[in-house]
Amino acid sequence: MLGYFRAGGDRFQIHRGCLLVLVSYSLLMAALYILNQIIDMKSDVINKKHLLLAEGLMPVKNALLFLILLLIVSAVIALRLPVLTRFFMAVSLILGIFYSLPPFILKARPFLDFLVNGIGYGFFNFAMGWLSLKPYSSQTLISALPYVLAVSAIFVNTTILDIEGDRKCNYLTTGVLLKERGAAVLGFVLIASCAGISYYLRDYVCLIPALVALPLFLAGVLNKGPKFITLSIRIGGPLLILITGLLFPYFLALGLLIFIFLRIYYKRRFGIIYPSL
Repeated sequence: MLGYFRAGGDRFQIHRGCLLVLVSYSLLMAALYILNQIIDMKSDVINKKHLLLAEGLMPVKNALLFLILLLIVSAVIALRLPVLTRFFMAVSLILGIFYSLPPFILKARPFLDFLVNGIGYGFFNFAMGWLSLKPYSSQTLISALPYVLAVSAIFVNTTILDIEGDRKCNYLTTGVLLKERGAAVLGFVLIASCAGISYYLRDYVCLIPALVALPLFLAGVLNKGPKFITLSIRIGGPLLILITGLLFPYFLALGLLIFIFLRIYYKRRFGIIYPSL
């Protein structure tokens, strides 16, 4: 949505091409999330992620069938998209596979773990919206840079919270390599760079969450323990979603509907509260 917005998209009337990209790419990302949950079942139990597969609330074979279904539907919709958009989606799929599956397992390789996430969710995700309205140019990459840095900063701090489980699974993540203090410093540098470049590009949508999160990232450097690291992750992302919702009211309405549905569904189906604020 923000890539679409930065490309000059209408806030109150979503372009048909953007809608197709939004649905197709969302399904692709959902499939990759499932793949990651399947591979990470052991570490998710240790890190107390309380995810469906890790908690044994859904059989792995069901998850695999759903993964395949999502990929098929995503691919069918993608056939109606421009060639470059399909190419970017294919690269996103390959990155997602390399991120989770051996022998690559990029999620267990320091620096590559957050770079893949930053590029995937910060650049390719952003570019999907941009390409639905405008052709690719150097301006696409420049405009996406604050989001690459924002996603990278948040992901670095997630590796701090997962250090215990990742060590037990022999994952050499950025958090495991740099330890808590070193990774927290890296996260702070990334979010500070995000704020600086956002200001330079006059991208206030990204600047505001970055500035709000910046003191929390700094507190994560100065204080040991998970409190401020957790807050740094949980504040910036939702605030960015809220601002996006203010820019695109129908996006906010859709988000609220999905949130309410998920709370009801997960409570009745699995007896858990999800998503949690």
